[in-house]
Formats: sequence, C-alpha cells, structure tokens
Amino acid sequence: MIADEHPMRGRLLERVRQHRFITTRQLMRLTRSSYGTPRSALRQTLRHLTTLRERNLIARLERCVGGWQGGSAVTIWTLTTKGFRFLTGGTARLRPHHTSTTFLAHLLAISETRVLFYETAEQYELSAEAVGGPSCWRRYLGAHGQTITLKPDLTVTVTSREFVDRYFLEVDRATENPARVIRKCWQYEFHRRTGIEQERHGVYPVVVWIVPHQERKSRFLRALDAETKLPRELFTVITLDELTSLIRDGPQISD
Repeated sequence: MIADEHPMRGRLLERVRQHRFITTRQLMRLTRSSYGTPRSALRQTLRHLTTLRERNLIARLERCVGGWQGGSAVTIWTLTTKGFRFLTGGTARLRPHHTSTTFLAHLLAISETRVLFYETAEQYELSAEAVGGPSCWRRYLGAHGQTITLKPDLTVTVTSREFVDRYFLEVDRATENPARVIRKCWQYEFHRRTGIEQERHGVYPVVVWIVPHQERKSRFLRALDAETKLPRELFTVITLDELTSLIRDGPQISD
C-alpha cells in the first residue's frame, strides 16, 4: 500500500483530497518541516507526486490560470476516482463537482489561504484546523421553514493555551459586485440568529473576508458600513498578507 511504502505519499494523497486542487509548491510548503531545505522538500515532493500519478491515484493539470498568481503556468494536482477509493476504502466514484475546473482559480486561492493558515500556525506553535466545503457548510431553516445552506469557503479554528478563535473564511477575488457580497453577509447574520453555532461552540465565529488588494478592501468596508442593520462586529475584511496577524493576534474589527 502507498502509505505503508512511504508515509509521505499517504499524507500528500490526503492533502490533495482535502484541497480538491492544489499546486506542487503548495504541497511542498505543507510538508516543508519534514525536510532539511526547501530544495530538498520540493525534490522529494515531486518524486512522491510522480509515483502517485504513475499509479493513477492523482491527476496532473498543467495550465495557466488567469487571475491567479499573475496567470502563471502552474502544475495542479487533483484526486482520481482510484485515489478517492484508496482513501475511503469504498467503491463510489468522485462526484462531478470535485473535478470540475469551472472555479479553478477560486479553488486555488482557497488552497493558498489554507496553506498559509497552516504555515502561520506552525510558525507560532498554535493548534490549527481548517475544513473546506462541503464538510464545513452549514444548514439551517429560513424564515419560512425552508432549508438553506450556508457555504463558507473554509471554517478554521486556532487554539493556544490561552484562547480558541473560530472563523468562517470567505476568499474574495474581486469578481463579484459588492451588493452580492453583502447578500452573503446577510446570510451569515440570518444563520447567526438561529443560535445553532453558539449552542455548539458557545460563540459565533467571526466572518473573515479575504480580499486581493487594498482597493477592494476599501470598497468592501464602505459597502458594509452602509448596511447599518448588519452587526458590524460580526465581520472583518483583510488582505491575504494580513492573515498572519489575524491568526497570531486574533480578530480585529476593521474601522
């Protein structure tokens, strides 16, 4: 079995499953602490990924992804049905949404956020957990008894000896009108009012919107401020380079 031959192959396979789509360098960063140097980590990661691909457990996409990392060519990995069955021990096929590349740039941005989250937690010796969709989605009843699904990009928990911080993360790529983003904010507020999350954890997570640049952040904050009936303390807006501070220092409500 792959995991028995080399534990790192099993770890890499599970990482690919968790992220749906992830690049070689992102995988290398997640396993960096197991190797002496970044060069060694990249070389060994490539070797293990090649073995997994040769055994048809993962598939490789080599393409330019517009709007992500400047549209640069990257090698992207995803799980195959054989790899999924290897991990689950079942006979089911992967669902079509798992391998759909329709939102590939967004999914890679989520993977980048997740990788940075784990890197930062390791740097500051924090316990960290990040869960992606659909496992992190929340269902609740709407005002008319209809079932509504809240779909955060990630739910994350940061734990130290002194605190436990919980967040819903939304990775914004500045592709949607702010009005649509505000509608998603209202969905979080309606979910908060059900009390389900508070009953489970004692507190409602802070909703963190991660935006690609300061201009988008300013527009987002203006749109939030205009919604006077939204509880402002529920939301914070940051750029990706501010994620480290959030994880290390806790939530800061934007002005």
